[in-house]
Amino acid sequence: MPGYERERDRLKEHLGIEWIPNGLDKSNFAATKPIRHDYDLNCDFSDPSKCHWKNMDEGSGLDSLDFHLFEKTDFTEFPALRVGPGPTKVPEGEKMIFTGDKRRDEQHAIFYSSPIGCQNTTGNLTFTYWVYNSARVEVILLEDSADGYKVVYEKPYVDCGTLQINTECHAIIPPRLTPFRIGIRAYDMATPEGSFVMIDNILYSTSLCNVAIDLGDEFQSFSLETSAEGKPISAASQLGCDNFDQRCRWRSSARGPKSWKRSTSTLPREFLYNTTGNDIGPDGRYAILYIEQDTKEKLDYLRSDPISCQSQTENALSFRFWKTKEIELEVCAIDVNTGKDMECKDVPSAMSPAPVKISFQSAAKNFMLVIRIKTFNSDFDGAVIIDDIEYTATLCTDALSVFDLGEHFLSTPMLSLLLNRHIHSAKELACDFSRRAADCVWGPADSTDAPDVDSEIAGNVWSVGHGPLNHEKFFSLTGSSELPEGEFAVARLETGGSALLLSEVIRCVLDTASIQFNMWITGSASLQVCLVDEASPSLLDCQPAKPGPVVVDLPAIKRPFRIALRAEAPDQGIVIVDNIDVQGEVCPSVVRQFSAKSYRPQAADVPDPNVCRLLSCDFSRGYPCLYESSNIANGALHHVVKHRLVASLNKAHNVAILESVSFHLNTVSRLHFEYLIEGDVTLFVCNDSAKKELENCYKVEDKNGKDYIELLPSDTKIYLIARLTEKGSKGTFTIDKLHLTDTSDNNAC
Repeated sequence: MPGYERERDRLKEHLGIEWIPNGLDKSNFAATKPIRHDYDLNCDFSDPSKCHWKNMDEGSGLDSLDFHLFEKTDFTEFPALRVGPGPTKVPEGEKMIFTGDKRRDEQHAIFYSSPIGCQNTTGNLTFTYWVYNSARVEVILLEDSADGYKVVYEKPYVDCGTLQINTECHAIIPPRLTPFRIGIRAYDMATPEGSFVMIDNILYSTSLCNVAIDLGDEFQSFSLETSAEGKPISAASQLGCDNFDQRCRWRSSARGPKSWKRSTSTLPREFLYNTTGNDIGPDGRYAILYIEQDTKEKLDYLRSDPISCQSQTENALSFRFWKTKEIELEVCAIDVNTGKDMECKDVPSAMSPAPVKISFQSAAKNFMLVIRIKTFNSDFDGAVIIDDIEYTATLCTDALSVFDLGEHFLSTPMLSLLLNRHIHSAKELACDFSRRAADCVWGPADSTDAPDVDSEIAGNVWSVGHGPLNHEKFFSLTGSSELPEGEFAVARLETGGSALLLSEVIRCVLDTASIQFNMWITGSASLQVCLVDEASPSLLDCQPAKPGPVVVDLPAIKRPFRIALRAEAPDQGIVIVDNIDVQGEVCPSVVRQFSAKSYRPQAADVPDPNVCRLLSCDFSRGYPCLYESSNIANGALHHVVKHRLVASLNKAHNVAILESVSFHLNTVSRLHFEYLIEGDVTLFVCNDSAKKELENCYKVEDKNGKDYIELLPSDTKIYLIARLTEKGSKGTFTIDKLHLTDTSDNNAC
């Protein structure tokens, strides 16, 4: 209104209104984005920046004047007969828009709305207006065109009664399925005395079709790209997803007109209040599915990577969600192969936005989890948001405890014994624990070996472990994909404490040496490599070892000592050791300065020749020397054929026992034997200290060959026991030769 100072003064004097410069410069008008709600077009001009209306652009050729913002500044009443038909009493502070001129040429102004995408019912537009000196008002409809806007030929019915005081202008807008705009047009302003139009309190009500949900002007979404490829998970925690990035194992099912998307946009408070009743929204990245009106196809859903096997214990899928009205969610476990539902649970809507937890009772094998929409109203747009997915369950491959290495894992006592003998070279300390460590110079410590270390936990003893181990459970416990090979040493610490695995005595280390081995731990277990004085049970030095390949340097030591592997745990755990090897120069047990002819072992190291004659037999005389069959039920008899002892076993006679005479050894010895096993037969070798309990006997693994068992001075009998396997039907057991030697395999006879 610059240049109309005189006219503005008259308006101030007679109507009590004043111009607000640049009052309409800011608005919420959208050039291309359709309104989301009919009430978006409501405007009382108290805050024009929120109104979805504006003046027609200059150069459009559709009008010649603009509307301007005015404010009522006093209590002056409008002259009823000259300015109307709006109310004469307007409260102070009320704002309205004004347009007018004093030119003789016809002047007109258009105030038009943001686009309306589609109106599926009859619309009603009302507003308060005042006109002066023959000016008039009408409502027009506009459509966007390539070069601006064009007025629609069809005009809505307009009732702007000019005779009755305090009436509103009321326009009836018929349904329209194509985008349009509403314009309020002031015209018939062509008098030198001046004419004007004032507008206030615009209200619009209708039912908009295909109304978009207001997710904010800055909302953006992107493709949901994750690491989910349909490969089975190895841990339940892998289904946790809070950022929907490459670590996430959930993906879109790639079905339906719209796919699940990923977004980081902050959601409007109005949307959050409408969905949950509070303003708590998702954090960071989240997944969103937008459903457009009139969607009839099946909708896309979120699905997890498969779960191959899950124990039917406690499990829970937890997530947060936001959804618009008339949408119901469900979570299902569906069969991986058939796609059929195995079990479905409704998601309680009242929980949002707190995490909801869903558990499954029947889903156990080859299934995947899906979060999907159960019902929705296709008459309106809808949206669902998912965030903070967590899954807890016990998979079949999960270790149930720190001791669970798989159903095929077992441990048996070591056959090696500590005899307090000195070793000759570092090579003798090598041990892969095969044959239950029978050939190793390592053994578990007892109270006599280390009375001040381990006596408080009597059950903590090193043993030999056998596989095969469960790879998944082993990895979950140790974090290592490398498994021990064959047999290995195991320290099982069930109630805390410690356990020692000791070497035989090393006289000294001439120079530096090192011990190396592979190690794994579970639970709270740990391992130390220690040096133990031969003369006392005290630990000279200990170094902690970390899981994996272990290398520990040994210093030069001038007095006899042992190497000790000390496993310990404050709570529970397992220590596994395999493939021990010692490198370096150790002092030999004797100085070998004599010839083979002149050297003889000390008397205490030579087995009694009388015992040798009692236990040795080559079956050359047609009978089993001093061995005989034990008289037991179902026992099979043996006979000697061609210098061999043979026993035939079947279901009626399923065990054969060859028992020696009683003997008294003066030192540690070895009884060697040659054997052949055919059919479904297992061979055990027991000494009398084993009391013929097979689980404590030495089991011969091969079907034929040469083997031996080490005898102690405390042993007085030896048993060779052939037994038919549990599901076996028949077999034979053959012994070729038995002979006694010392520990260096020298003939004792």
